[in-house]
Amino acid sequence: MKFLKKFLSLLLVCSLILAITACNKSEPDKETVGEEVTDDKVDDKKDDKKDDKKDSTSASDEKRIITIGTWWVQYYDSSHSSVEDDPTYSGTLAAELKFENVKKIEEKYNAEFYWQNLTYAGTKESINVSVMAGTPDCDIYLVELSFGIPAALNGLATDMKTVLPADHDLFTDQQVAKYLDLGDGKAHLLKRVEAASTVEATYPLAFNLQMLQDYNLEDPRELYKRGEWTWDKFIEYLTVLTDDTDGDGTIDQYGYCGFHNETFEQLLMSNGAAVAATTTEELSSAATGEVLQMISDMYNVYKVCYPYDFSDSASDTMRFQYREGNIGFWPGAAWIAGSNADYDYSGSTGVTLEFDTVFVQWPVGPSGNAATNGGKVSAGEYYIIPAGIEDPELVFNVLYDMWNWYDGDTSIRDDEEALYWWYAVTAKEEEIQNSNFDVMFDVGSREIFELWNNLGFDYDFSGLLQGTVTPAQFQETYKNQVQDALDAYFK
Repeated sequence: MKFLKKFLSLLLVCSLILAITACNKSEPDKETVGEEVTDDKVDDKKDDKKDDKKDSTSASDEKRIITIGTWWVQYYDSSHSSVEDDPTYSGTLAAELKFENVKKIEEKYNAEFYWQNLTYAGTKESINVSVMAGTPDCDIYLVELSFGIPAALNGLATDMKTVLPADHDLFTDQQVAKYLDLGDGKAHLLKRVEAASTVEATYPLAFNLQMLQDYNLEDPRELYKRGEWTWDKFIEYLTVLTDDTDGDGTIDQYGYCGFHNETFEQLLMSNGAAVAATTTEELSSAATGEVLQMISDMYNVYKVCYPYDFSDSASDTMRFQYREGNIGFWPGAAWIAGSNADYDYSGSTGVTLEFDTVFVQWPVGPSGNAATNGGKVSAGEYYIIPAGIEDPELVFNVLYDMWNWYDGDTSIRDDEEALYWWYAVTAKEEEIQNSNFDVMFDVGSREIFELWNNLGFDYDFSGLLQGTVTPAQFQETYKNQVQDALDAYFK
């Protein structure tokens, strides 16, 4: 019965997850949540009511029409008359509660709300044109941080600290909603709180359990608990696991393999370092220099890394090499395991790895601190309430109640059955599934703001990986570009 419930829950979750994995795989340098962007702009569901809203008075008995700008079809809103309007509906309690919640919101606030598909490009254009002109097309916008942060910093988003009471959940317990702290003391960028959004876009360190056992290496999870999982210990493990297993004189098993973006980003956070987390570049900092030195040493001094693929297919090659069973550690992710059906989570492919994948937090660097290190670079869905709209508190309350479809009962929202996919894709044994989810949740709970990969230019890591460029030379090459990009970004 438990499996049947999980299988039914899977149908609901898959539509969102396939979108996440597609975006990750097609755009490896960028985390994006959502369905594929289309060029066709969908007409407003209620154009006549939207026009009425613009011309309305502030009479308390007049129904407010609230639009939410997005770039894919979302459920549910005031246009839906049946829970089955969502084609992915599979009888889940979550879907039924979300559908019923629409009517509750309408009655509570004398309002209706509608998702408006603007397309991806159309959403950015609407914010930059209509909001800047003081006449927002929508009352709420779904944003990606690459354009949501500039909008917030340039005064195009409402600071909810000027609207809501100081004891609101948004600023205290954050059980339903939270905001991204940009260091300016304001609450512009809003995000719903749920387990799925916490674990999404996380890259814990994965390892081949049987390989470590074969070499009599202690489980890194135990080392982490004792505060002994450090860069030095990590190098020790990688060195032991790098081996000529068939005795032909050629190394055929490596301690580590990973796409350079995830490697660099995760080592940055594990060392308490940054590149572009404030208005001042930190690429040239000593802590970031330690990260660059660590990467260079892994490849060129200790030689514990699988030979890097410098072709255009590097993202797939380096991310998926672990499946051959000759890699000890790699940057793991639910979407990576799910895209290959490593453990046949759907029961339809029959593809199962011969070893167990286990997640652990990344080892702590010399300048890092396990208690304060970040675990995930901010990503996923964020929302803004644009500056200049009528009654932003009402608009926020509608959004907040829409997210609170479970009426404060987080056990319904984060029920293990509803999160089945996140558990099942990473392992075949329930004990390891639970452990892997806990690690993803832990690192996802330590979300930080970092723009290093969203500044509009690429870093050439090939020289660093090949040993022809030193960490100091890498820092000198890009520090001014980072600062110039930050200056332009924060204007």
